[in-house]
Amino acid sequence: MNIEILESQLNWLLRPIEQFAGLMIIFIIVEVVIDLVAQKRRDYKETATNFVIGTVYEILSSTVAGIVMFIGLSLFTVFSPFSIPINPWMILLALLIADFLYYWQHTAEHRIRLFWAHHSVHHSSTDFNLSVALRLAWTEDFIAWIFYISLALMGFHPLVILIAVQILGLYQVWIHTQKIGCLGFLDRILNTPSLHRVHHGSNPRYIDKNYGAILCIWDQLFGTYEAETEKVIYGLTDNIGTHNPLKVNAFEYWKIITYIQKSHTVAEVLKSIFAPPEWQPRSVKCD
Repeated sequence: MNIEILESQLNWLLRPIEQFAGLMIIFIIVEVVIDLVAQKRRDYKETATNFVIGTVYEILSSTVAGIVMFIGLSLFTVFSPFSIPINPWMILLALLIADFLYYWQHTAEHRIRLFWAHHSVHHSSTDFNLSVALRLAWTEDFIAWIFYISLALMGFHPLVILIAVQILGLYQVWIHTQKIGCLGFLDRILNTPSLHRVHHGSNPRYIDKNYGAILCIWDQLFGTYEAETEKVIYGLTDNIGTHNPLKVNAFEYWKIITYIQKSHTVAEVLKSIFAPPEWQPRSVKCD
């Protein structure tokens, strides 16, 4: 199907998404202004870093990274024996499946260093406000699409997949805030600000919890659900100590290179790339 025809068919969905994205940007700016007027103690250098990183991310996502994602998914769509029709129910089904796949993408980003190298950018802020939602690694969209290949093999059109993934991302903007408390029964169904504060916590009991995008039922099913019961300490277990956007994006990749250089066996080289983030070569442990 011609991409222009497909876009015209999906305009009823694309326009609200664009409008919602613009609204979220306004909310992010308004929250920062409110904190400034109220003279609330925040790390505004972190907020500035979030905006710079987010701006570059959006430029890449809407150009070269977006092209890579679309072409990559299109290549796998060719191998699908099915062609799922495009209608509201099938888009809703794609969104539900994408939400499930996101849970495993997010798990991999926390438990495999190669993926943590880009995801750690999002977690590296020691302050927490709506602008943290903008703090996405510049390499993320070049990699993240591989977790949705199964949707392409099922017969979903690549643009429908990308729309589903974009909806997952837009939903998560509003949950990056300290201004909304617990939401009662919703905290058992949806990913909420309370649950996502837990996810961004470096407290021992909060690490690697609440991976869901929209729904938190996957966390409950797979044992990664954690309610907010103690004050959240934001940032990494070992903070990077910089507001330089380039260093923030490169920090974990440089650590991989360093670990590979200090590895003495093939197994250590592989673990430097694919082991959980807390793993270190023996030579590093001895330093």
